[in-house]
Amino acid sequence: MNEATYPKPVSDVVSTVAEICRHQRKLEIVELLEGAHARFDQVNYDNWNGGTFTWALRLEVPIGIFGAVQSRLGEIEKDILGKLDYLARQYPNHLLNEVTISPTAVGAPALGSRLAPSELEVRQIWPEGRFRLFLSHLAKHKAEVARLKEELRVRGVAAFVAHEDIEPSLEWQTEIELRLRSMHAMAALLTPEFNSSSWTDQEIGWALGRGVLVVPVRLGIDPYGFVGKFQGVRGSLENPSLLAGSIVQALIANRQTHGEMRRALVSAFVGSISFAMSKALKPLVVQIADFSTEEKEALQRACSENSQVMQAIGVRSAIFAAFGDPKPKTVAKSDDTPF
Repeated sequence: MNEATYPKPVSDVVSTVAEICRHQRKLEIVELLEGAHARFDQVNYDNWNGGTFTWALRLEVPIGIFGAVQSRLGEIEKDILGKLDYLARQYPNHLLNEVTISPTAVGAPALGSRLAPSELEVRQIWPEGRFRLFLSHLAKHKAEVARLKEELRVRGVAAFVAHEDIEPSLEWQTEIELRLRSMHAMAALLTPEFNSSSWTDQEIGWALGRGVLVVPVRLGIDPYGFVGKFQGVRGSLENPSLLAGSIVQALIANRQTHGEMRRALVSAFVGSISFAMSKALKPLVVQIADFSTEEKEALQRACSENSQVMQAIGVRSAIFAAFGDPKPKTVAKSDDTPF
């Protein structure tokens, strides 16, 4: 069976369902989800439609919580599964059609939604429609990393740079933890002495613990430790534009982050605010082959409705060449139209 990784972190999924249940005042299920050790299990693979994966959400809960709901397990599992329907529209090739609840050992840590902030918190700290990337780096490079952040922004990525993004009124460590709990991926900027920091290795450990992709960026040293098995991205902080493009390419190429990055590119392209932004997005967009019909139509409309896309040299023609030139709809004549 072909092995894969579910395209959305389990902590994000469990957190979303918990918030839905909280609004519906199903507090017993909220408690269950917040105390759960959650994971996705791949249970099947089919070659249909380019490859379809079937998944189960496994929830292991403390014995006390399990005992309280044991008589209604089937009902609660069905209720939780029903709230996961939205994922079928986001990831049509990843079918989540089973939820199981089982008891875990006393004292086992919960890895469910406590690791993920609420949807409200996410909207407050990350711009909507963008890929959420945590940049782990040494403070001495904050000026260069700030320039990299700007180049990532025009490519649909909201990058978090701790030394620039944390307001003085916010408690420093809490803010970093909030970003770590809600990021889509991390880029570790491996400059010399990276591992001498008191924070960088902890940040990588947090990401790996959440099952979030870590992209090692070779900037003077090779990946080491648990990320040593990854080849990483090569580049230079002296050329932030080229480096940003390479990081985004890595996010597109990875199955775990492809979906979120694809959607972020569409959102950024549709909302492009400059010719330069449209041109930076063009080569990233045209290489993607699995846009949905709705996403292709959004890209095509941007070429006619957004002047920063429409008038950017070479962008409109490249999009139409890749995804088709939409023809204006013709109005059929009625039988009683006079000649």
